[in-house]
Amino acid sequence: MKYGRHIWTVARVLFGLFFIYAPIMVIVKFGGQNPPETVPTASHFVQALDQTGFMTPSLIAVMIGAGLTILFDRTAPVGLILLGAPVFTIAGFHWFLTHNYVWGSIWPVWFALLAWRYRDRFARLVERRPSGPSPEPPAS
Repeated sequence: MKYGRHIWTVARVLFGLFFIYAPIMVIVKFGGQNPPETVPTASHFVQALDQTGFMTPSLIAVMIGAGLTILFDRTAPVGLILLGAPVFTIAGFHWFLTHNYVWGSIWPVWFALLAWRYRDRFARLVERRPSGPSPEPPAS
């Protein structure tokens, strides 16, 4: 496909920009606290995160850092690794607490597509290497 590479680039950059934009909006609009929820169970969950004093700032830092790394093709796999747990949490939050199945499904599907795109780089994390001393470089 002629435009395939550009489509993947747009998908990657938009994904990264969302994970930069959303935490910044939480800081600007809600003072670093999660936005209020209308569903009681979801409200209890975000209140618990906020009351810890470290979970919400930690998530904000990870999301912004991961979003920045996803903007660049070379570092996108690192950003995907960093966003794995937050994306899973976002999906579970929307599936089980707010019952917003569409919004909860967008992020893990998009994440999985990007992870599939970088599967060759992730494969290096689990490849077997021969044991023993490494070969010496050729003499010059």
